Amino acid sequence: MRCLGLVIALAAVAPRAAAAAAEAAACDEEAVELRAHLVAEARWARRWNTAWAVSFGGAAAAQLALGLSRTNPFGPFDRDYEETVYVGAAKAGVGMLVRVVMPLRVRVPARTGEPCADVAALRAALADAGRRERRSFWLTHLGGTALNLAGAAVLAYRRSLSVGAVSFAISYPIGPLHAYTAPRRSWHRWRARRSSWSVGASAGAATTVWLGGAF
Repeated sequence: MRCLGLVIALAAVAPRAAAAAAEAAACDEEAVELRAHLVAEARWARRWNTAWAVSFGGAAAAQLALGLSRTNPFGPFDRDYEETVYVGAAKAGVGMLVRVVMPLRVRVPARTGEPCADVAALRAALADAGRRERRSFWLTHLGGTALNLAGAAVLAYRRSLSVGAVSFAISYPIGPLHAYTAPRRSWHRWRARRSSWSVGASAGAATTVWLGGAF
């Protein structure tokens, strides 16, 4: 009888052990994949922040230097050109400050030693990165357009409508370029996976409740 009981106990435990091992292997595989993605995305975010901060800073300094030195490499230095470069320097300065004060950051959680715990932390980090990238994209896109419209309005009021329109036409492409070169893979990945993660979490919770009731 004791041998029979031992056999029954082993038969009951073995499937659970196999399922736990399979779950740990799946968690380990997903953790490696998510961590590699977040590390690459964090690197891209740092480079994007730095590149645009330097670019905006350089553009602001160059336009300010042209205004102060009363230099126009493309023609005569008149009042329209002077105010255009000063407005351009102000817009570029705002862009630089945004990248310095509000940089896009992607967090990579530390390893815990437990693959499934790592997966939970990495999924949360991916969701956080996705929300940050989505917010940064729209703020960059819409904020850049609003800033260029404000600059054009100032020039149209102080100089003429044509001066404002030319300034807007020259500056506007920078906004979409700024936005579309930003990291967005975490946003897309989170958007594609969050529904399946929610279903998986719900199914797992339901299974736990059923097993608890069965015993």
